[in-house]
Amino acid sequence: MTDPRIKILKKAVAEPVAPYGPLRISEIRIAHYRYFTTPCAIAVNGQNLLVYGENGSGKSSIYKALAYLTRLRFDSISKEQNIFYPDDPAQIEFGFSNDQTLIIDRDLAELPDNFPFLRGLSVFSPMLDYKKLLRIHYAPGLNGDQINIYSILRELFRDYRIPGGEKLSGVGDFTRYFDTLKNLVNGDLLQDINDLIAFFDRDFRINQFSFRIDTTEDGRPEPRVSLDIDYRSTPIEGYHLFLNEARLSALAISVYFASIHKLLGTLDQDCLKLLALDDLLISLDMGNRMKLMEVLKNRFSDFQIFFFTHDRALFDLFKNQLDWQKYEIFADEAQGIPCPLLKPYESHLKKASRYHARKEWDSAALQLRKEFENLLKSLLKPEEQRDKQERELDLSKLIAKAKKKVNEPAREILSRLDRDRQHILNPLCHSDQRPTFAEEIKSTIDDLERLISLLR
Repeated sequence: MTDPRIKILKKAVAEPVAPYGPLRISEIRIAHYRYFTTPCAIAVNGQNLLVYGENGSGKSSIYKALAYLTRLRFDSISKEQNIFYPDDPAQIEFGFSNDQTLIIDRDLAELPDNFPFLRGLSVFSPMLDYKKLLRIHYAPGLNGDQINIYSILRELFRDYRIPGGEKLSGVGDFTRYFDTLKNLVNGDLLQDINDLIAFFDRDFRINQFSFRIDTTEDGRPEPRVSLDIDYRSTPIEGYHLFLNEARLSALAISVYFASIHKLLGTLDQDCLKLLALDDLLISLDMGNRMKLMEVLKNRFSDFQIFFFTHDRALFDLFKNQLDWQKYEIFADEAQGIPCPLLKPYESHLKKASRYHARKEWDSAALQLRKEFENLLKSLLKPEEQRDKQERELDLSKLIAKAKKKVNEPAREILSRLDRDRQHILNPLCHSDQRPTFAEEIKSTIDDLERLISLLR
């Protein structure tokens, strides 16, 4: 059954903002930058990128390298030199699908003129991590228990083009500036934010962005912007204290995502459409994480998405949802100094194919069973994976529940895989003397590949 909130989400983006081209990043090379020691190449090939990494493994170094694309000037890369290679200059290289290459090092002062497709990235701020989310509900004003998001909005919309082509940050008269910002955020942007919030949670919405000028103790004026939020049509005081962590995260994500599209719509030339998300979903449960994936599919389908996480369960949940290049990154000290170990992700299904080619049937079956179990669990909520006594369901019961959630072609494949489980996967994962045929293993591999494709 289709979630009715999908209609809300599609309605919010029914009008495309501009006919941007399919420009993409094809490769990233990093050397002697932050956690990276020796040169490392990351093949992206114009696809989205999903990276799982342990804390302290270097994944945030890749995220911060991408942030250089949002700048017009480069004056700090030397300050982020890898401490173990002080004599080898830090360097970040981006290859693009139009065959251009941008090399950022200590000799590059500003963005060259032949990269106009990158200039828009400095306008619509496509970098988002949990620290940015926190600012929406940890930004106190004069009173420590109140939230002032004026500085956030000022930063977000500094390059917003107002009628006449002038940048908002260039408005010298403060009263005019303040009123322009107020009208901007309380117009169609507010509706867009609320449409996104409703997709996550229908219980709350932003009534308005409230603007006023307070006075500090020493008599200075302080601009103040707060969020007036209704919970089930009832105004609430101190939303940051009332809303739970999942709702606060949904609120912040909605504000930033709507702002990205609003700012993107002001650009007058094609731009690399990039969205980079680093450990964004710490406070969201699995249900809301899948809602975020639906937002990415529906609202950012024409963006190149870079998603970084230290949560293995989230990586497994997302890995089949989009067309990703997938990597794993680990902290390694094999050479005596800490450095990242980056390797392409290999699914259990790929491992099964490799074992099948080597005629190692039992190893192939073990990997197929793992792939099958992970796939079933990605279809079910955590509470659906347990019985009334909170015990984990066995594979046959997971299959039965999963059949109720998919369409007829997928159900047919699940039925075949259930038969395979009984006469191939189970026997080969345990001590068993029954004969096994290569064709049966290959048939199971093919069915799993088709099922993953259908579910994607």
